[in-house]
Amino acid sequence: MRLPYDFPPFPGFRPEALDFLRALKQHNRRDWFRPRKAIYEDEVRWPMQCLVAEAGRELARRGLPLRGDPEQGLFRIYRDTRFSKDKRPYKTHIGAVLSRTGSRRDLGVVYIHVEPGASFLGAGFWKPGAAFLRRWRRKLLLESEAFLELVRHLQTHGLTLETDTALKRMPRGFEEAARSPVAKYLRWNSFLVSQDVADEAVLRPDFTQTVVRFAEIVLPLLKFGWDAMAT
Repeated sequence: MRLPYDFPPFPGFRPEALDFLRALKQHNRRDWFRPRKAIYEDEVRWPMQCLVAEAGRELARRGLPLRGDPEQGLFRIYRDTRFSKDKRPYKTHIGAVLSRTGSRRDLGVVYIHVEPGASFLGAGFWKPGAAFLRRWRRKLLLESEAFLELVRHLQTHGLTLETDTALKRMPRGFEEAARSPVAKYLRWNSFLVSQDVADEAVLRPDFTQTVVRFAEIVLPLLKFGWDAMAT
């Protein structure tokens, strides 16, 4: 396995990377992808590995508890179609994470998504398990003002804390908190922030700094969840 320091600085994705992903969206078939796999490796996967490695090095330099692993942090291009009606074999984007161990399996990550016309940076906790949610909700209720200050911190940087799913009623054991200032958050099942990224931005080498700055801003949210896990 190659270590982060084995990778050169992120050069920026070339326009050929976005061209490839656009074409893959139009020709999402194995017989189209296989003879062009080298293009994917050179133009899409390799630059993303360089980005993750360089972001990880910069985060370490700043003493932030996030790692960039250019092997374990990248998601595969292949879709899992075993239980899906959609049998298209390939994703039409590339994604990677920065996390406490560098693995994409960690809970609480910074996510990098590169897709023509739909690139973004994301962070938070996506559909964590019941045990985590119980701890999160207890911490949220006990430290409600600190949590609301965290929400305001994100807002000052143009980020909105959101969820993709929420309970219709207060979760069991938290019914008496229905009038709490954090009541709506107690019903959430995910805690996410995202920032759109223009195509032009991912083509520039300084996109690394955009990723690192985003990680710095969202770190209090991640730490809140990590602390909840430890209680």
